[in-house]
Amino acid sequence: MKKIIKFIIIFLVLIIAILSPFIHEGYDMYKRALEEEPISKKLEEIKQKENYTKLEDLPKMYVNAVIAAEDHRFYKHGAIDLLSVARAIINDIKTMSFDEGGSTITQQLCKNIYFTQE
Repeated sequence: MKKIIKFIIIFLVLIIAILSPFIHEGYDMYKRALEEEPISKKLEEIKQKENYTKLEDLPKMYVNAVIAAEDHRFYKHGAIDLLSVARAIINDIKTMSFDEGGSTITQQLCKNIYFTQE
């Protein structure tokens, strides 16, 4: 039993060591983006656009279709889906880049507001 616990601890320490650079780089990107332009300013810009539509003005069927296609578990996890984040981290480690995100609708929106497709 002690060997299993020791193995699990070593495994977790290795995972944390591998993930640390990704977490740090991602957090730095986030911090720089918010320093350049706060979310409140971004939201005001979006609301000023001619084609801006409030969520409550969209047909419920449309909202349900988007959620079904993009993030069918949205109402279960809210803004962040830890399972998707974990999957994305594993795939990013495999490619040693930020190729994939744990993209909930909320995360996609934030990414599209602040970052390019690259």
